[in-house]
Amino acid sequence: MAMMNFCISSDVMSRAGLNTALGIGVVFTMLVLISFIISLLKLVNRAGKKEEIPAPVTRTNVAPVEEKTDDLELIAVISAAICAYEQAQGNDVSLDSLVVRSIRKVNKSKWQKA
Repeated sequence: MAMMNFCISSDVMSRAGLNTALGIGVVFTMLVLISFIISLLKLVNRAGKKEEIPAPVTRTNVAPVEEKTDDLELIAVISAAICAYEQAQGNDVSLDSLVVRSIRKVNKSKWQKA
């Protein structure tokens, strides 16, 4: 079989370069156009909402948080939660029949592994 020699002329190469440049130019132009449209959408969204910006949180307008909770309050909350759960299950339980014997803190690392 005869070996075919392909000779690429300068005209073909100039057309290929022109096509490449045109393609890159169109893509870049579309990206700029999309970016401009997105920036306009942000302005339209702001114009639609005329909400007041809340004041920044400072130490003067924040109520102090108690570091330690009272054990009696904690027992009352746990008892109420157990009572609500049992009533949701269809069991009649009064708060007088519940007794919280001890409260202990659960190790957080076991929960973090779950």
